[in-house]
Amino acid sequence: MKTKGFTLIELVVACVLLLLLSTVSITTTYNFIDATANLKAQYNSIKNIKLLHTAVVNAKLNYATDLALIASGTFVTASGTQTTSTPQQIAQTGQDITAWNSFAQQNNNPQLINLLINPDPALPIPLVPLTSGSRSYLPTSQTVQVVDGNPVTTTPVVVQITDINSLLQAYQLTDTGTPTGNVIATISVGTILDRTSGMRPTLPIVDWKGGTLQEIQY
Repeated sequence: MKTKGFTLIELVVACVLLLLLSTVSITTTYNFIDATANLKAQYNSIKNIKLLHTAVVNAKLNYATDLALIASGTFVTASGTQTTSTPQQIAQTGQDITAWNSFAQQNNNPQLINLLINPDPALPIPLVPLTSGSRSYLPTSQTVQVVDGNPVTTTPVVVQITDINSLLQAYQLTDTGTPTGNVIATISVGTILDRTSGMRPTLPIVDWKGGTLQEIQY
């Protein structure tokens, strides 16, 4: 009759197997949690890119439309008053369109974003302000929910939008995914319609800077 029990070798093998199984379990759990966190970060980044892209598309469309309306000779103000464009205003719209497309060809996006935030004071634009009391075609601020701390807390932070960097930070397109991180995204706003030169409009593009971790991941 075989005596019940374990030899020393059997005990050692059992312990090693338990350690291996424990290590695999911990590693698998860690990898799962890490992968879940990365997927959530990527989802948030894509969501923010889409939100910013929508804001820039609308701003550019409204800016180009206002210029076209003034250039046509008559336009309706925000108060509903139909107004006749002056020769100076018509000439100025042509200069602004030419300047915009020149900047767009150089991919000088800070200049274009600045024009959307601070449009030409020589023209009565925007015809319909996005925000009451503001001339900016883009949102003047953005409320961001910042998650931090242990225990985890969510704090609303209002980011004022004054230039291209603060615009990208307001949509959390940074290396930390927060408004205080370093900007690692770009905005190519593109050209607007110019009937004089035949320039056709193109859609804005929001993307990661080449070589950044986000650019590699996506």
